[in-house]
Amino acid sequence: MEIFMPRISPDLHTGDLSADLHYAYAEEIAVKTSRFHGDTLTGADLPRLDLSDCCFENCRMIDNELRSMAADNIIFKDCDLSACRFDGSYFGKVVFIGCRLTGTTFQDCGFKEVLFEDCMLSYAHFWSSKLERVIFRNCPMEQAVFAHASLSKTALEDCNLTGADFMHARLKGMDFTQSRISGAYFNLPDLKGVTFTPDQAVMLIKTIGVIVKE
Repeated sequence: MEIFMPRISPDLHTGDLSADLHYAYAEEIAVKTSRFHGDTLTGADLPRLDLSDCCFENCRMIDNELRSMAADNIIFKDCDLSACRFDGSYFGKVVFIGCRLTGTTFQDCGFKEVLFEDCMLSYAHFWSSKLERVIFRNCPMEQAVFAHASLSKTALEDCNLTGADFMHARLKGMDFTQSRISGAYFNLPDLKGVTFTPDQAVMLIKTIGVIVKE
């Protein structure tokens, strides 16, 4: 799968992450064409931010309430976004590269043309989110939650999905053959049109009590 990558202007102005986002929230204005490098934002409650054409590099953004965010044409590179809550947000043409997103929640979010590459996504929550043309590439995603999400246009490339929860997710068209799914949870009626390796298929069959003779 190929997706549209963000095109960021080379003429970004350098911003102050905490000051700029708090100001944008207070004044209800968008944050645009900014570069944030090495900044810190923790424990903030800043819902309904509007971000576009921005680049975040090596930023520490832990445990923030960032609900209902609109993010368009954004790059997050080598950032720590652990335990942030993006519930109800929309991400369009956004890339996360080398980011830590452990325990981050994306409940009821929309994703379109989004790339997660070399990101730590263990215990991340995508409950009831809609993912359209999204790629997860080389991501540890142990115990991640995709329950009730729509992932029919999602690509998984060399990801560790051990113990992940896909219960009642819309999975038709997905291919799990490049990823590890040991201990993952699926609702069997949802697996129509989903591709697995023979070993993965045997493992899934065993979860419903079928005895497979070697």
